[in-house]
Amino acid sequence: MDKKEAPMADTTLRRRNGAISTSPYIQSDSRLRSKYLHDRRTENAVFESRAAEISRHNRLVLALWNSWSVLVLYVTALISIESVVGIGLTVAVTLVVYFNVSDDYEHDSSFGWNGNLPTVLLSFAVVTPLSSSITMAFNRRERALQQLATYRSSAYQLYCGHASWDWSEAHKKPGRRGCEEDEGDLAAVRGESGREQEQADEQGGGRNIDFLQHADTTLTHLVHLSDALYKYLSLPTASRARHRATKMGRREAAEVLTTGKQIFCSEIYGNMTMVSQQTEALKYRGMPGNEASRIRQWEEHMSTAIEQLRIIKEYRTLQALRVFGRLFSVLMPPLYATSYVQVALDSGSLALGLVIGIMHSLVLTGLFNCVAELEDPFMSDINLDGIDCREELVVLVHEELLCARRMMFPEAGEFVLKKDCFKGLDVSSDYNRTSRYNMQINEIK
Repeated sequence: MDKKEAPMADTTLRRRNGAISTSPYIQSDSRLRSKYLHDRRTENAVFESRAAEISRHNRLVLALWNSWSVLVLYVTALISIESVVGIGLTVAVTLVVYFNVSDDYEHDSSFGWNGNLPTVLLSFAVVTPLSSSITMAFNRRERALQQLATYRSSAYQLYCGHASWDWSEAHKKPGRRGCEEDEGDLAAVRGESGREQEQADEQGGGRNIDFLQHADTTLTHLVHLSDALYKYLSLPTASRARHRATKMGRREAAEVLTTGKQIFCSEIYGNMTMVSQQTEALKYRGMPGNEASRIRQWEEHMSTAIEQLRIIKEYRTLQALRVFGRLFSVLMPPLYATSYVQVALDSGSLALGLVIGIMHSLVLTGLFNCVAELEDPFMSDINLDGIDCREELVVLVHEELLCARRMMFPEAGEFVLKKDCFKGLDVSSDYNRTSRYNMQINEIK
């Protein structure tokens, strides 16, 4: 009986040009990946214990700490110029009414003055529109978070497809490991003469394709795409009331929107086009249509998420509701000054009436400020509940993609981000300066 043919050795499978460096059958690379995961688990265990330790607090201390934090946030985030104006008007009108009716009320028992006003008007004119605006703004923020999650997951899967997917079949098709550049095509791309192209064709074969370079080019475009999306979402808001009602505001809005269109059309969709071309390169080199179709689906998910984010960025909740809320949250409490005066007269304490009036004004203006906080969910440097686009698109996306690269190519050198892929312009210093982390790809030894 003939002996079975021995399995192909690692040295036969491996090609140092990166053609099959993602193969799961290369034991040395698999050991490096396992070692990397083991080291990260060990480090994360230490971080988890530290996080658990620093989060343990006495219940009384925690209650006092949370109460103080809530007070600080309310004062700093929900008290605005409108709050101060509303409080000033409420106090002034309440004092005027009180001093006009207090003498007659105290000395004339037949004085039949009653300052109580129905609260239906307050709830219908202010509370209902503000609560509806808060609900709509919060739903927009949740939609934005969902679209960011879709974008990030699709970008990660798309890079993994470009970096590691193979289309080989055992002893039938070589897949990535058998791909070679067509020198004739390369000569045509370089614009060489027909004779030079013929010579290239006569040479036959060609050099093996460097799929590490292909994956790094895809990674570069994905990083620049995320950076451009961050720049677009971080632009100033251009849909406030002043941008609609005043000439100067319309000029400001036009400038901001023009800048956004330039970033969106050239940088965002320019990089999306380059990513699409990378998929075409894989198809040309033999990737079957069904796998390329899956990658195209992730590209579509990314494009759809980007468009959804653009819609949320440029369009707001009803402008009429916001104008209504801003106006009546300031003016309605002074109109109820007679009710506060009635409380002061019945209780014999002017201070109590003023406190109730001030609290009403703070509550209404605070509700309106909640609406204003959520109107542009991407301004995290201004809004308490805004989405941290820098963390999501500049930090986490970069870290996830670089971690995937480290796993796919454990023996590759450090990733150097280029400003673009034209003539290999190197701006790695800009990359290190704008990132809040410093991930080294060659950590795996």
